[in-house]
Amino acid sequence: MKKFICCILLAALLVVCASSAYAQVPSLSGSLFQYAKSALTNLASGDYQKVVTSLPFSDVSPSADEWRNLAEGSFSSLSGSSPQTRYAVAYWIGNVWKVAVPVSEPSSSGVETLVLVSEDGKTFTGYGCSSWKKVTGEFQSSDYVSWNDEYIASTSVVVENDLD
Repeated sequence: MKKFICCILLAALLVVCASSAYAQVPSLSGSLFQYAKSALTNLASGDYQKVVTSLPFSDVSPSADEWRNLAEGSFSSLSGSSPQTRYAVAYWIGNVWKVAVPVSEPSSSGVETLVLVSEDGKTFTGYGCSSWKKVTGEFQSSDYVSWNDEYIASTSVVVENDLD
């Protein structure tokens, strides 16, 4: 009887722990995708002041000079280009949401990616540049992943043609 009661108590504890872990992940605002894509476009065009005024930061937004330093110092494929704005992914990792927008179609692991960090799912608290390989590794290990438009790499399909 004691073992039975211990098993019931253990099961109840596991249910409480699982539900509290889920409750700690804030819901993700869909507008963060649009903000991130807009920021990437503005970084590519050199409109750093617009990045400052358009992104919802929970505290003080990075300055135009900080955005310029990111664009010119961390991205080699961004300057003078028109970045893709179709694909973006958000994932929960390390107690934050990361919203990642690759500069070009993420068909290789080396694609540069703008990553914005959100602690509450509504405003940003950080930013950076990453490789698509690192982003992929992070979102594949996350339990919470949301795509704005999921990227599915095209693959060749071999079809047997039996003419005999």
